[in-house]
Amino acid sequence: MIAEQLVERTRDLILKQIKDNIASALTVIRSDRADSKVTTEPPRQYLIYSPAFTYQCPAVFTIVDSADFRDEQDGQNYLSASVKIFVSVVVEDKDQVSLTIKTERYQAALFRLLHRVHLLSTSGDLKLYSRVVRAEFSPLFTKDGELTKAMNVFRKEVALQLDVRHFENPS
Repeated sequence: MIAEQLVERTRDLILKQIKDNIASALTVIRSDRADSKVTTEPPRQYLIYSPAFTYQCPAVFTIVDSADFRDEQDGQNYLSASVKIFVSVVVEDKDQVSLTIKTERYQAALFRLLHRVHLLSTSGDLKLYSRVVRAEFSPLFTKDGELTKAMNVFRKEVALQLDVRHFENPS
């Protein structure tokens, strides 16, 4: 594994995990809660940069914050790097209560997909262990634009901080 490719490949593997499984994770969370009033539709957009000014909600952002490369090489499956990634989702709704619950459900679905999971690239040369460290919720805010105050759409975001560990020479 070439170290300079590690960050992009790590982000891509995390994003693939989300894209492949978010719809079913949201369905499980929604059925666990047995509440048909609050919708949890799959994301409409996936972005890897910040700040994005134009996007369709729900939108998932997967942003690499930092990478810590290690020089130690001890046997097989040695830890060669740790990458800090933020995965956030921005959701919107006209009702503040529904929006709050919807945001909490997206957090639960992402947690289910990204906490204490082992991910392996299709080529088998990249092995990751992802752990959710924290979740931070934004306050409610309104989407400014052509809508009048009475018709405004509310937005809320939840960001999960991941500690993703990369292992060389997976076996």
